[in-house]
Amino acid sequence: MKARLARINPSILTRIVALVAATLLLALGAMMLVTFRGPPPHSRPMSLTQAANLLRGGLPPQGAWTVTRYTSDRAPVPEGDQQADPRVAARIATLADIAPDALRLLRPLPPSDRAMTAGPERLELRHEFQIARRTADGWAIIQARQGANARWYAITLALMAGIFILLLLPAYWVARRITQPIRLLADGAATERPERADPLPLTGPPEVRAVGAAYNQMRARIADYLNERTAMLVAIAHDLRTPMTRLSFRLEALPEGPRAKAQADVQEMRAMVTDLLDFMRGHDGAARVRIDLSAIAETLADDLSDMGQDVVVTHSARAVVRGDAVALRRCIANLVENAVRYGGSARVAITIASRRAHVVVEDDGPGVPDATIERLCEPFYRGEASRNRETGGVGLGLSIARSIAESHGGRLAFANRTEDGQAPRGFRATLIVPLDR
Repeated sequence: MKARLARINPSILTRIVALVAATLLLALGAMMLVTFRGPPPHSRPMSLTQAANLLRGGLPPQGAWTVTRYTSDRAPVPEGDQQADPRVAARIATLADIAPDALRLLRPLPPSDRAMTAGPERLELRHEFQIARRTADGWAIIQARQGANARWYAITLALMAGIFILLLLPAYWVARRITQPIRLLADGAATERPERADPLPLTGPPEVRAVGAAYNQMRARIADYLNERTAMLVAIAHDLRTPMTRLSFRLEALPEGPRAKAQADVQEMRAMVTDLLDFMRGHDGAARVRIDLSAIAETLADDLSDMGQDVVVTHSARAVVRGDAVALRRCIANLVENAVRYGGSARVAITIASRRAHVVVEDDGPGVPDATIERLCEPFYRGEASRNRETGGVGLGLSIARSIAESHGGRLAFANRTEDGQAPRGFRATLIVPLDR
């Protein structure tokens, strides 16, 4: 069965070798066809009969020779690589019914075509020559030059173009068959959460299918590992709630001062456990519906304003997306609470650009060092150095917000607000989510 599949779906090496071999065979076949069956690369030689016809005022062979006629008071003499050929001149004079001593023939050295001996019609003139005929006014000279054979070039170029087109189609087909699975592999590996992506289809040459199978196995192992880790952490965080509840009851026996501090520590631990559970569980299981982000942002701003926080919506454009309303509210709330905590206030603006909704949250705080902006969404990382929950939480708010954004096909973007290259004058966090089509 494997041998049969190998014959049906050859490897990349076999395909490339077969394509190169076919190219060479077709190229050699075209060369042999032009060489042995096609016309010569130059125009055909001129026979002595055709040369005699020129003396009688006839035309040269069609599209092959260039003929120039002129007169001179002196007989032409050989120059450079020319020589006189009285024997062939006498044959031409006989064919043209001219006295042999009244005709002269000059041709290039060496006269390679003088080996023809099968009669005057078989003798040929090649390359270039001059025939001079003596007249009463001097000498009438005919200079003929053999030109290139346009038909030979046309046939050769047509064959080359045909072979190119003939080979281009299978080459494109082979390249597409090879690169399409590789492109799918690259797209799958480039996704934000490859462990959640669908398995790659195992198509293409054997080497590509082997890579796809290895990728699918790796993706499955990563997904199993993450699921096990998530289940373990969720179980630990969940089990911590029971001893914290018992500890809270036992703290009631403490004096007022120590009891308040201990209760604050327990409350902080509960908040940490809640954030950890939210982060590890994710938000992919909720039903997705059409939601207007501007309504979520405005309702959130009103609720926080009623609680005494300085939150205002400066611009609100209708931005309908498909997602989990509770999760998206949590994402925007984390960004707004972060701005209020570090900047004292938050300004929210909802805009539309490139078929995407942009929820921009700005504050007037001190900003964040440029070197740490990329780390803001790391779990448990805090831009504020202290571990006091009153000033910064546990470092999971932005991680949860990023997880929600990515589960909706979006992302978070962070930047310091500066003016004319001056020091940061605030911070800007942007939630970017694709609109519902």
